[in-house]
Amino acid sequence: MSIHDDLDIEIELISSSLLPAENLESSPSGIWPRIIDITSQDSELALHVIVDEQYKSRNDLIIEVKSPSMGRDEASKWKDIVKGKMEKWNEDDDYPLYQILTTHFLSILAPSSLSTSSSNANPLTSIPTERRPSKPHHCLLISHHLLSSTKRKNLISLSSKLSLVGFSKVGHPGIMYSIGREDDLEEWIREVKSWNWLALRIRISPETIEDESSLIEESKGVENGARGGKGRGDWTELEKINEALDWLRSRGEGRDKILIDAGVGGG
Repeated sequence: MSIHDDLDIEIELISSSLLPAENLESSPSGIWPRIIDITSQDSELALHVIVDEQYKSRNDLIIEVKSPSMGRDEASKWKDIVKGKMEKWNEDDDYPLYQILTTHFLSILAPSSLSTSSSNANPLTSIPTERRPSKPHHCLLISHHLLSSTKRKNLISLSSKLSLVGFSKVGHPGIMYSIGREDDLEEWIREVKSWNWLALRIRISPETIEDESSLIEESKGVENGARGGKGRGDWTELEKINEALDWLRSRGEGRDKILIDAGVGGG
């Protein structure tokens, strides 16, 4: 496979990992250097990536954080931050640019990325406490696998903090389905994306789902939760695809179609 074919795959993976407010634009395939710009409606900051024809080495690309209002001192600080994040570059990764951007750089575009201190925030503690009225939404993430005990524990903890209802299917593939308020789901996706994944894709971005209000309230814990007493959430860990399909069917007739449409469980 040629270099530009590999890069096209990585760009597709990166694009699939973006939140609804984020956007990726790329120069045409096969024209070098390849220019990639990632912006967000929620932030003045943007990521500007320049990839040379050789690629695969960290020396073959440049990643910059840009903003129309950025002064010289702030630009210098972001340059140092980028340099530190690039130390995480792993040339042994199958998709090193995808890994470095989704794991270490996309979080810069979050609304909280206003200072250098925010870039080092713990993803499980940097969660806003204010809530706005919202209809129930759902989203679906699929990764190559979900095996890490740390990730599995963090998913349970994060669902409690954000008062989400959902499940994770461990093994191959890794499946994560969540129901909650739109702002909470966007925060959930942002945090989960910041962990190290192989080919994590957002198959359903947060979108409205009907007939879920009463089911959500019944599923949540009654004790005061981490989100102002809204409940602890209800997260289930499953081991088989059939269990995931059954879980979805229990939420509503035909709900399992979202996994089948994503190419999972249709055999």
